[in-house]
Amino acid sequence: MSSGKPLLVVLGATGTQGGSVLAHFLSLSSSPYALRGVTRSPTSSKAAALAARGVEMVAGDFDDPTSLDTAFKGASAIYSVTDYWNPMADPSQHQKAAAAGQSIGLFIGEYETQQNKNIIDAPAGVDGLERFVFSSLPDTNKLSGGKYTHIFQFDSKGKAEEYGRVTYPKLWEKTSVFYAPFYLENYFGPLGALFRPKLNKSTGSLTLAIAEPLASTPLPWFTAAGDTGELVHALLQVAPGKKLIGIRELLSPRRLAELFAEALKKDIEFVDSNPGPNSGNPGLSKGLLDLVGWCVEFGYDGAKVDKNIVTPENLGVPVALGSVKEWFERQEWEQVLQSD
Repeated sequence: MSSGKPLLVVLGATGTQGGSVLAHFLSLSSSPYALRGVTRSPTSSKAAALAARGVEMVAGDFDDPTSLDTAFKGASAIYSVTDYWNPMADPSQHQKAAAAGQSIGLFIGEYETQQNKNIIDAPAGVDGLERFVFSSLPDTNKLSGGKYTHIFQFDSKGKAEEYGRVTYPKLWEKTSVFYAPFYLENYFGPLGALFRPKLNKSTGSLTLAIAEPLASTPLPWFTAAGDTGELVHALLQVAPGKKLIGIRELLSPRRLAELFAEALKKDIEFVDSNPGPNSGNPGLSKGLLDLVGWCVEFGYDGAKVDKNIVTPENLGVPVALGSVKEWFERQEWEQVLQSD
């Protein structure tokens, strides 16, 4: 690059994780890297905004390996991330799943695995590449011995991670793995309803219906938009080979709800409630129940069976992410609570 700095290529540049990585380096008084963002739509408004701040924006399609070869050219470091949920919302993917005789969850899982394999194949041939940071999650099916078979959004990434480790050992010597925990941002949406207390509009107090043992199971939380960039920067500063779970705080759903109530200055009560099936999507309901079981038995990151996991405080460089309560206090919750 003309700046003379090594080049960091960031996939998913206009998405949550990739956008956080770019925003972090752009916020530094002097970035150690020249920045290239990869997106399907380099002329979108988000891409244009990044380009205006000095990011080189290029087209890249995870289904088109040739486009990835071009996007990675000259890279010193690459941050890779894929999205399981966006294709899930694409009607054409549902049609393809039906034609293949597969559940949509399994079909999208296999689709994401192939996308990740395409991504991994490309940097294996990049001259001068020094670091590859791969956003992944544990293969819960494998690690549980086949007990949990429907957590496709985890397994799809974990299978690709294993593919990279076995197929490209030289690349994997330069690779660090990043596990994104539960997004605090999801507290706003439908998925967050599993953990988010409901507002009693007559009393102004909060109620959370949640069952044991999930209620007291420690789970990792972070803000994907706010924390991913700092965590990836930290990984790039230490020797490769780390597998980092990006925890801001490890909190049970009960304690998380208490912090939420404290931030909103409201009283809260807890009601025991067994999680039931989602009548609108039986496949998702099985996936949700499997995810709950997996987290209770093995931990979100599988650290009870995978001893290679490290947390930010054990990474070897300072990482300052702030508290969950502070994040709650900075958000606007009234409309969310009123709409429940």
